Amino acid sequence: MKDIVRILENIALSNNLNYHYGKKAALNLLDGSADANITYLLHEFTNRKSEYNDSGTLIVAANYEGKFFLVKQSDLDQNYFSETGEQETSKYTQNIEPLLQVFKTIGNSLACQGIEVNQWDNIDVTDALDANMDGLLCSYKLRIPANYE
Repeated sequence: MKDIVRILENIALSNNLNYHYGKKAALNLLDGSADANITYLLHEFTNRKSEYNDSGTLIVAANYEGKFFLVKQSDLDQNYFSETGEQETSKYTQNIEPLLQVFKTIGNSLACQGIEVNQWDNIDVTDALDANMDGLLCSYKLRIPANYE
């Protein structure tokens, strides 16, 4: 069975996203290396739970629960929406709003691959991690059959 790490890595690569996997402290080490033209998928450690058949003799699926950041380099002086400047140059308009479509694309890609998506949600983030990135903090719960390749 292919693991969620490799599945998300492949989806990231096919969507021109810079993929990293690890604990949040390690993902935070991107400080100073973030490029404003790159979108990052920063995947935090995932929780894996095996699902057994009714007789308890065979693993039939893996259930995954986790989070990832979908982010771009931030400008600390940029306004969030329109409080001190123009909406067109805001963090939301330039960095967060475009990532909503990327988030949807990733979710649809998972569903089209025969993966059962039980939770797929996000929340806006600004100036996240030491690299000061804007975008989405995404949460998921997925079920992948044991015979998935």
